[in-house]
Amino acid sequence: MIDFNIVDYGARGDGGNDAQAIQKAIDACSKAGGGRVVVPPGVFKSGPVKLASRLEMHLEAGASLSAIPDIRLYPDYGLNNLGGEGQKWIYADSADFVSITGPGVIDGCGMQWMSGEEKHRFRMEPGRPFVINLENCRHVTLRDVTIIDAPFWTVHLLGCDDVLVQGVRILNNLKIGNSDGINPDRCRNVRIIGCHIEAADDCICLKSEEPQLEERYGPCENIVVQGCTLMSTSCAVKAGTATHGVIRNLVVDSCVITRTNRGLGLAMRDGGTITNVRFSNIVIETRLFDPCWWGAGEPIYVTAFRRKAAAPLGVIENAFFANISCVSENGVYVAAESPEHVRNVVFDNVSVLLAKHSRHSGGYYDRRPSAVPGRLEHPTAGFFISNATDVALRNCSVNYAPNLPDYYGRAAEAENAPGLSISGMTGAHSARG
Repeated sequence: MIDFNIVDYGARGDGGNDAQAIQKAIDACSKAGGGRVVVPPGVFKSGPVKLASRLEMHLEAGASLSAIPDIRLYPDYGLNNLGGEGQKWIYADSADFVSITGPGVIDGCGMQWMSGEEKHRFRMEPGRPFVINLENCRHVTLRDVTIIDAPFWTVHLLGCDDVLVQGVRILNNLKIGNSDGINPDRCRNVRIIGCHIEAADDCICLKSEEPQLEERYGPCENIVVQGCTLMSTSCAVKAGTATHGVIRNLVVDSCVITRTNRGLGLAMRDGGTITNVRFSNIVIETRLFDPCWWGAGEPIYVTAFRRKAAAPLGVIENAFFANISCVSENGVYVAAESPEHVRNVVFDNVSVLLAKHSRHSGGYYDRRPSAVPGRLEHPTAGFFISNATDVALRNCSVNYAPNLPDYYGRAAEAENAPGLSISGMTGAHSARG
């Protein structure tokens, strides 16, 4: 493989904008038919750069590539439907065999996009870019790199096919909103393996955004998440809430989730379908936190509500949760506007220990975003099933830590749940009614 060192193309690492030199190295690599663009040790600041096919951007140990937080450098790429955000920093469009690798650091400089600080989050300036945005790319690899301080979504994959994300560390400031970790959006054949992610908002979130992209990119499907450690101010692994199309064939296995508002989530809000999902061999620790962040300590969350009253509402079906251990301030929550929108959900050997370890008061479920009231005041059950069809609890358990507040209720509670089956339920639930 031929190396193209960015220093040889004029990158100085002296605090100036090295984007032009980096782009020259990328273009030379592309013209040569491919190779490796090397970022050597040092701090190189840069505006937007566009990757190319058959190219590996490799950050050596001691290398740091830092975003310049100047909105004038980031053109509008037509993604401002995302709340005024969505500019691109490191990006590619319709590239094949594109990689970002190495032990170096990619620094989104998110703090420099903030305009002030509140108690539990920062006030955010408009125009924040994605750190990495890859659209309509095939045979993508992100490996071993560390990404820090994202100002907005860290890795946005839109319409990509055959993606491997392995051994990546994402370390974001937990007070910067919307700094999701990895968002596969209408992607296929994605493997996220052995990553550690700390994110304000969701760590890993499958999306099916923008109905006009359905014909071009199709569903989000065939996704594997394995062996990851995750911490989030919202949900650790989620499918939705953006569900204009189909999300299907998701497998999440052997992960550890800690200090998180919500563990595993399936959230139908915009029509479409979430189907054929399996979560297994997972340890979850969730807690209540400030309501400026979505989530109320639910370890597992399966909900279908309209985002707006006039919006369509699709279906969540064929979801399987097995061998999952939860220590949480809230219980498992399965709910929909009516039973036909959530169906065939199985919990097999799922244990819930209800324990209070934050100063925030519970006794409610968080249904945001939704046309129904976002906060549902209700006693905290180990499993609460509301308006769902064919839900099964097999060999599950609910236990209670001592000295819990009065808002903790039954081990299992159901309302309007046709086809509900409970077998082999164990635990100290009799003490709670």
